[in-house]
Amino acid sequence: MIVELEKTYKNQTETSHLSTFGQFFTPFEVAVFMCRWVMQENNNQKIYDPAFGLGSFYFAAKSLSENIKFSGMEIDNKIYKFFNKNFSNQDSITINCNSYFKVWEKKYEAIVCNPPYMRFQKFKDRKKVFSDFEKKLNVKLIGYTNIASAFLIKSLSELKYNGRLAYIMPLEFLNTGYGELVKHHLLKSNKLKVLIQIIPEKEVFPDVTTSIGIILVHNNNTDDSVKFYSISNTKNLTKILSKKPKYSIGSSQLSPNNKWMSFFKEETLRLDRKNLLPLSYYGAFTRGIATGANSFFSLSSSKYKELGLPRSTLKYCITKSAQIRSNILTTDDIQKMEENNSNIFILDVNNKNYNKKVKKYILYGERKGFHLRYLTSKRKPWYKIEEREPAPILFGVFSRNTFKVIRNYSSALSLTCYHGFYPNIFGQTFMNMLFLYFHSKACYTILQKNTRIYGDNLKKFEPNDLNELLVPHPNWFSQYTDKYWNSEMNFFKCNNALSNKVESLFNSLIK
Repeated sequence: MIVELEKTYKNQTETSHLSTFGQFFTPFEVAVFMCRWVMQENNNQKIYDPAFGLGSFYFAAKSLSENIKFSGMEIDNKIYKFFNKNFSNQDSITINCNSYFKVWEKKYEAIVCNPPYMRFQKFKDRKKVFSDFEKKLNVKLIGYTNIASAFLIKSLSELKYNGRLAYIMPLEFLNTGYGELVKHHLLKSNKLKVLIQIIPEKEVFPDVTTSIGIILVHNNNTDDSVKFYSISNTKNLTKILSKKPKYSIGSSQLSPNNKWMSFFKEETLRLDRKNLLPLSYYGAFTRGIATGANSFFSLSSSKYKELGLPRSTLKYCITKSAQIRSNILTTDDIQKMEENNSNIFILDVNNKNYNKKVKKYILYGERKGFHLRYLTSKRKPWYKIEEREPAPILFGVFSRNTFKVIRNYSSALSLTCYHGFYPNIFGQTFMNMLFLYFHSKACYTILQKNTRIYGDNLKKFEPNDLNELLVPHPNWFSQYTDKYWNSEMNFFKCNNALSNKVESLFNSLIK
């Protein structure tokens, strides 16, 4: 029944509408598993769903008990009307068409939810919601908090003592800064009991590009072990809790400040700690330049000449990750990009190079509304970009099977497709050594612990993730001569890969 209902609704609804409301529907077998969890304690017969949608959890709960009393909230009037049109005579269900964030101070004995999947940029009325969280719950949400995480924190506050909760949502918060607050509330009063990672996530939500998992909570204030499971087939969910977890740890031993994604993996690393220290000892990664309007600021050679812009208003800048084809970037590479008419320039206007042609282009940008975008509207003047120096090492923000690390010998800056490493005075002499280490299998293995994993095994790195990376100690590097490291660097330049000898050397850091 629910499958046909979803199919009919999707056929009648534009993709843009589904995206606007973050609508991804829960497979029936997953909904049954989650409902069984929340109904387990004291045979709960009253269930609340703060993001009702098409009622996947209602039908799942009904299949488990005919006596169920189901209530919920749904903000989307279109899907609300669609459901009522098809199921208007359901006396066991009460749905309120409203925003979940407008109803406070209620408590529930069983909560089940598949919250909207939207990034924080699309979080409507975010300021008002954040303000209400602070007033009602004394919780100060971080700016990057997405709507699913806000749903979860609110639901945790509404769960009655001995009540149960089941959420299916993106698991990226387990490795993010904003996620520390979410993890804090999951651990509060020892609520969190189980985390289940679903791989591949496409089996559950074919259209998502983020990691997916199920969160199981029991508000019994008992320091039970938190169990981490990983599952590849949702049909096996019925027996998952009777099996040995990938990892099990007492909730009092878990820290919200740590990254938890690694707990879904059975393997553990034994590192040569005495020869490792955080990368921040040598310097720091900083995100690339965020213009807020790349189509305005990034220009090709022919474009800036057509506009009559002075060459002094332009700086070389990598504007797309794919522009770099090799792991070594030289001035010759940049000049070839310029000759090929690639968008290899970024507009950098100051008082000295501001003239009539520049003014004309800026007025064009204002007519197009570039100055009203989120980032540009916060700058004065709006066309003033961040000041940066070329970074000697660039690190790709996204990767799948390996890292994209570039040794930058050119004067090119980078937009946000790369993070740039800026060494301190001490770290300047270690650039080639660190670059080689970044390309090692040992580094790849160690960095997995600091990685945010999205859909299709897509990995994303934030500057802080990289700055916490364990790298060789200066004394370890110094065991080998400068001549040795120069030789290895020359080998890499010729072969675009590490030699077996240095690969083995780095591997010795992992026992």
